[in-house]
Amino acid sequence: MIKVIFGAFIGAIIAFVWSFISWTVLPWHDAAMNKFSNQEFVLWVMKENAPKGGVYVAPYATSTEGNLSPHEIAKNLEEQRAAMKKGPFVYAQIKVGGMDPTHLSIYVYSFLTQFAGAILICWLLKQATELSYKGRLLFVMIVGLTVGVLGFIPDCNWFGAGWKFTFVMIADLVITWFLAGLFLAAFIKESEIPDRELMM
Repeated sequence: MIKVIFGAFIGAIIAFVWSFISWTVLPWHDAAMNKFSNQEFVLWVMKENAPKGGVYVAPYATSTEGNLSPHEIAKNLEEQRAAMKKGPFVYAQIKVGGMDPTHLSIYVYSFLTQFAGAILICWLLKQATELSYKGRLLFVMIVGLTVGVLGFIPDCNWFGAGWKFTFVMIADLVITWFLAGLFLAAFIKESEIPDRELMM
């Protein structure tokens, strides 16, 4: 277990350093995002209409209010479907209080996320006892690819993230875990978990 934690810690450092470079030095994330024509006005509208932080969608129609009749609920949902079909459709994550990109806490949480992911990947690698170094490296990369496909393609399909943004995010994950995998594939080599435990 100590080996897994140590390996995950080093892997997380590699992943974190690459992610920092990817987002702050390389231009590809910026190139995959769009800017509002009147950013100040859009931010004012959000401030005036988003009372708390969280996920917002528009058009939005509620179907859970207790004082609505079944007919009113059906009418609201039909109006929402028509408005969604007409467009535009908005899916937004809003931080009402803003975000300080220099605040230490966001980097700590980012590293802890990478560390948690690296621990899970190390545990999976411990089960891959029959794979060569190249096989284990490919294994780690496929984990990154799987996370990217399942995490970002639905956003493109349902919420309009766009294929450019989706490709960049997935490619970033594959590169992240390729680099971390160069170490992890060499460090995490064989399972120390009893066979009977693996069968459970």
